[in-house]
Amino acid sequence: MKKLNISKKTIITFLASQIAIVVIIFILFDLIPVTREYSTISDKVSERGVNTTAQLSKESSNLIDMVRINEHHESYLRNALKLSKIDSISLLIDLRDSLAILSLKGVSIFESKISKIQINQGLKKLPDFLRDSLYSGPLQVTEDLSSIEKFPIVVKKPAKDTSEANKTEAAPTIPKQNDVFVLMAFDNNMILEIDQQENKLAGSRFAYMNYKRQHMNWFMSRNIRSLFGSGQWGYIYQLKIEIPREDAGSIYRALPIKPFVLVRY
Repeated sequence: MKKLNISKKTIITFLASQIAIVVIIFILFDLIPVTREYSTISDKVSERGVNTTAQLSKESSNLIDMVRINEHHESYLRNALKLSKIDSISLLIDLRDSLAILSLKGVSIFESKISKIQINQGLKKLPDFLRDSLYSGPLQVTEDLSSIEKFPIVVKKPAKDTSEANKTEAAPTIPKQNDVFVLMAFDNNMILEIDQQENKLAGSRFAYMNYKRQHMNWFMSRNIRSLFGSGQWGYIYQLKIEIPREDAGSIYRALPIKPFVLVRY
């Protein structure tokens, strides 16, 4: 049998590449931020000495849940009243009634029925007092990503004569329909994603893949900063809703830059 000659350099290179792959996987799939956040939450729960409802009777547990729901609803209404005093449109996400609502001065000006709600495991496992804190008030968007432009740009060529100008005004070009995917980030490590509910793409697959690439790069950037930064970044709490494509586009374009968002769970 022929003996294999493997140099020490080859072995070291192979091991280094395996370690690099493991680190990349941890970053891509949020495993390092999840581990760090789990430790942080565990410490906070220990500090507060929070008792779980598992030791209570079913009746007592249901009563506590009802009180929590009512208190959160009361807080939601108080914060909605605060938003009614600002002069810009805000977004209300009512998970209990499955509604995405545009509100101005306390008046609902547009509503869309949410067809699907997704939350990641970190948000599901969050203790009640921390979840209440996460949804404690109006959240202002700090940055966003979207598959459509915020303000549609219409380019008009100057008319050569009066007849051409009249023709242009009478028959405007219908804008091309695009798929709608939106990500809104807040300063409390929470993000809200608004995706179209339609599976079939209306626009080009290239545009869709371009957004997905930006989406992945955004998460990777946050995870890398969380890993090597000074600790200001942590686990990302992800809330995703799906609504009709046209509604998603209307909501995103109606909202101002860095709007306020209020969530009721």
